[in-house]
Amino acid sequence: MKKSVYEMVTQRIIEELEKGVVPWQRHWMNGGGVNWKTQRPYRGINAFLLPGGEYATFKQITEAGGKVKKGAKSHIIVFWTWLEKENAENGKKEKIPYLRSTGCLISWGKLRD
Repeated sequence: MKKSVYEMVTQRIIEELEKGVVPWQRHWMNGGGVNWKTQRPYRGINAFLLPGGEYATFKQITEAGGKVKKGAKSHIIVFWTWLEKENAENGKKEKIPYLRSTGCLISWGKLRD
């Protein structure tokens, strides 16, 4: 059975705690994870999940003409998307937040030249 996003995030936090790292204190340190293409720092739970460095999706790397080194480690990031659902009682459309994840982030240090 596939793990839920919540289980994956919880597992990652527990792994860091077992290493003696308190992940929610990382945001006080300089050098957190940033997106390679946009140079925007990751926020929220992603700031806890990603070690410092630049990250790019597989698509961003290939569009830039790069190649991902075989065996490169991906990291989980999470994001919200909105689902539209019709309310059965009144027939109006409602937006419901839905937590998603992707494992496509690659540490920039693992890329080929």
